[in-house]
Parts: sequence; structure tokens; C-alpha cells
Amino acid sequence: MSRLAMVTYSVALMLMLGWLLQAGQSIVLPVLVGIIAVYILTTAAEALVRVPVLGLLPRRWRRLLVLLAFTFAVLVLAGFITSNAAAISGAIPGYAENFDKLQDKLINMLGVHELPSWANLGERLLDLIDATTLMPAALATISNGGTVIVGAALYAVFILAELDNLPNKTRHAMGDPERAEHALEMARKINEKIGGYLAAKTLVNVILAFVSYGILLLLGIEQAAFWAILIGLLNYIPYIGSIIAVVFPVTMSLVQFTSFGHTALALVTLMVPQIAVGYYIEPKFLGRSVNLSPFTVLLSLAIWTALWGMMGAILAVPLTAMVMIILAEIPNARFIAVMMSESGDL
Repeated sequence: MSRLAMVTYSVALMLMLGWLLQAGQSIVLPVLVGIIAVYILTTAAEALVRVPVLGLLPRRWRRLLVLLAFTFAVLVLAGFITSNAAAISGAIPGYAENFDKLQDKLINMLGVHELPSWANLGERLLDLIDATTLMPAALATISNGGTVIVGAALYAVFILAELDNLPNKTRHAMGDPERAEHALEMARKINEKIGGYLAAKTLVNVILAFVSYGILLLLGIEQAAFWAILIGLLNYIPYIGSIIAVVFPVTMSLVQFTSFGHTALALVTLMVPQIAVGYYIEPKFLGRSVNLSPFTVLLSLAIWTALWGMMGAILAVPLTAMVMIILAEIPNARFIAVMMSESGDL
């Protein structure tokens, strides 16, 4: 087969897979999230070995305990986010006077005495973020994410139940012991890279959320816990997630205090931990755990976001790392994995 024909078939296959992934989102996404959750849960369950009393439990029970704790935390978090989103949306009309003050300050700063077309700027902004338009979008996103998480938790339960028997089932299914061991070794590589990356990323995001919460409290910004959790969650999105996360509380600071100085202070103080995480803590904790080049990360972020929205953006790195590991085991596709990697060394 010529190289041109191979490239053509590969592009056609990728387009077909993309269509299938988008069309079958309601089925495929919970399964993939469940598989990725298993990587986190197994890593956390192994870490419990060092905990007194809990470390004495059988491995299966440790996994079940971690799964229950994870599911409970997600449900509590979803309820907290929903209630706070409703509270913020309901409070927006109360900031109408603040919008007017901001409009006057902006006009004075620009040295303009009359702007007929902007005379109702505050009302226009309020209309854009009115509860009737903001809340349905926010609740729809949360509801969709909650549905995925519940489905993923169910899949994770059954995957964990069969996890110990998976090696024997793989050997019997393949027949060839060498091929079976090769497949199991690939699964171990995926488990090591993805599990380690997600565990370290989660720890970093929790620390970032607590630091941001302290900053938000000191600045007096309302709903500090909600914004801190949002910062921690959005930091799962590479590169742009941390920037998007900071925009929300900074905007809240502007609307709440109508002070450009306070807003600038909020922006600087919230960006400092983000920069520390991005340029020091994450490289130190995560290192090259997934070995993806920055271009590959950005491209995968665009592709998975286009396919699955916010959930796709959060899962972009682990999903792409899994694809790269699988491609590295296929001789004819290994060059793609090399191009996707950061160093070219697989």
C-alpha cells in the first residue's frame, strides 16, 4: 500500500471515529470517564496501603471505599455548585446600581461627556447575564456533567469488580501468551502514566483551590468558596483553563466593589498562584508524566472540546495520552506517537 493511500485511509478513519464519538457521546463519554476514574481510584487505593487500619483492608475493599468517597464528594460538589450558581444568578439584578457606577467611571476615564448609544449600558449588561438566560445554561452544563458522572460511577463499579480477573481473561481471550503479556504491559503503561498524572493533577488543583479561597476571602469577594472550587476544576483544562477560571472572580470583584484598583489587585493576586502552579509546581509534581508536546496538547484540547464540550476539554490530556501509548505499540503508527510526544523518546 502506498504512503498516500495509507494517509488517505487514516484521515477517513479519523473522520469516521470523530463522527462516531460525537454521535455516540451519551454512551461513549460515561464509559471513558469510568475507565479514567478507575485509573484514579486504583492509584488512590494503592496509596491507602500506607494509611493505618485502612491499609489492612483487601485491595478490592480499598477500591470500593475510594469509589464511594469519590462518588459522594462529586455529588456534594455538584449540589454546592448548583446552589451557588443559583444564588449568584439571583444576585445579579441587585448589582444594577453598581453597573451604573461603573459606566460613569468608564465615561469619566475616557473623558467623554455624552454617549447616547451607551446610555443604557448597565441595562444591556444586565440583560446579557439575566438569570433567565444565565441559569438555564449553567444548570444544563451541571446537569449534563452530573449525568455523565453518575453513569461513569456505575461503569467504574463493574470495572473495579472485574479488574483482578482481567489479566487471566486477557490471556484466555488472546490465546497467544506473548500477545497477551504485550497487551497487559500496554495497559500497565497506560495505568502508570494516566493514573499518576491525574492523581498529581488532582492534588495540585486541590492546593490551588485552597490558596485561591484564602485570597478571595482576604479580598472580600462574595461566594469565595464557589469561585475557588471553579478555579480548581477549570485548572484541569491545560493552558487556558486557569485563565478562564480567574476571569470569573475578577469580574465579580469589579461588579461588587466598582473599583478598578480592587479588580487589578484581585487579578494580580489570583494569577500569582496560577503562574506558580503552571511554571513550578506542575512541572515538579507532574514532570513529563504524559510526554505530550505543547502543540499536541493544544490540538487535542481543540478537538476534544469540539466533540464533547467542557467534559472533552477536561479529559483532553488523559485521552490523548492513551491514544499516544496505543499508537506507540502499532509499528505502522509509531511515527505518529513520536510526533505527538514532547521529546520524541517513547
